[in-house]
Amino acid sequence: MARKRSGAKLVSASVSPVKVTRATAAAAKYQTRAAPLKAQAASTLDSSPSTQRPITNDASSYQPSLLAPTLPFSLQDAITHLSLADPRFGNMFQHLPCKPYIPPYTAIDPFRTLVTSIIGQQVSWMAARAINGRFRALFGYEDENGFPSPAQVAATEVQTLKGVGLSTRKAEYVISLAEHFLSGQLSTELLRDGSDDQIAKALIAVRGIGQWTVDMFLMFSLKRPDVLPVGDLGVQKGLIRWVLAAHQALPRKKGKNDAKVDRVDEDGGGEIDTRIQTPPPLERQYPQTPHTPSNASVVRSAVLHTPIKPTDPTPPTPITPLTAPAETLEVPDKELPPPTPQELLAPIKGHEWDANKAAPLSEGLSVEVLKTRMGGKKVKGGAYLTPGEMEALTQHWRPFRSLGVYYMWPAGEDF
Repeated sequence: MARKRSGAKLVSASVSPVKVTRATAAAAKYQTRAAPLKAQAASTLDSSPSTQRPITNDASSYQPSLLAPTLPFSLQDAITHLSLADPRFGNMFQHLPCKPYIPPYTAIDPFRTLVTSIIGQQVSWMAARAINGRFRALFGYEDENGFPSPAQVAATEVQTLKGVGLSTRKAEYVISLAEHFLSGQLSTELLRDGSDDQIAKALIAVRGIGQWTVDMFLMFSLKRPDVLPVGDLGVQKGLIRWVLAAHQALPRKKGKNDAKVDRVDEDGGGEIDTRIQTPPPLERQYPQTPHTPSNASVVRSAVLHTPIKPTDPTPPTPITPLTAPAETLEVPDKELPPPTPQELLAPIKGHEWDANKAAPLSEGLSVEVLKTRMGGKKVKGGAYLTPGEMEALTQHWRPFRSLGVYYMWPAGEDF
């Protein structure tokens, strides 16, 4: 499997006058001057990569505008609503905590979060952490508290960013993102106050960001409660298993399949499979007490970005991966729960169970049709479900579909 080299050769730092001109237009907003950056970057030229000095600049006064550490909805209301819609959610909330929406919450810098996500595309989290450290050091930030401003990043050459380990495309995407923050097309205010559609439109305008990226950012970073990522195969498969189990039609799997990661195209479409790569020990009984998954041994192979530092409480902010069929992003088992035992998917014993109420089927989508989809007879484009079918199957989860979706990833994995 191809991997990006974490120890890429560093090259001489240089700053494009054109980029400096673009950045200067909004640099006052971030209290950063592009001209000193250019002069000081030129002074760092060195023929030896190992002795290259960082780009120092007059950005010490830069203070990012953070998104407040709050949940924009009532978690208890969401739990109550979903548990009434489908009683199995009550068990899921009890035994598999919905970690992204449980306090404590942490304020985030949206620019830093998205840049970090781009850096983490298609590489292991360990490689991403190393590259992210070199990226910060390039601008004079040796510890994890500092981060360059959009003006600084926008004024930096692609070749310079490549010198710390970014690919050409990643460097271009990071610069494009910085330019959108500088121009005001993206802002903390928009991300805080805008509707989901407004935010999606602004993010998709950035090179390298597609609808799946938007959905993940809305769910995990902005904690929006009603997001349905219709293009995620892991969610699609989990939803089918969830519905089949409600109708007591979920076949038990025998043996373990090889892990698989499907390709994703550059605009956020294509297939995404969040199947587990290294499964935990098989346990046929779900835990009797709330269980928080550890991140010690299980590694998920997926296209979902989690924080670079495993213990960092900052929520994950996924970015659409590049077109690289042989590469994947390894995600530590931190944000997603472990595979869901069939006991948690099955109808609750002793409960007045109504399968058609818990998991109503849409017109033309019978139990038999869902079984054939699980068996490999997918719809056009290789998906398990169409967007319309996913909307219909989750309609009764509204307005808290994000929390239901969170549990579809583990529900889609063979326990």
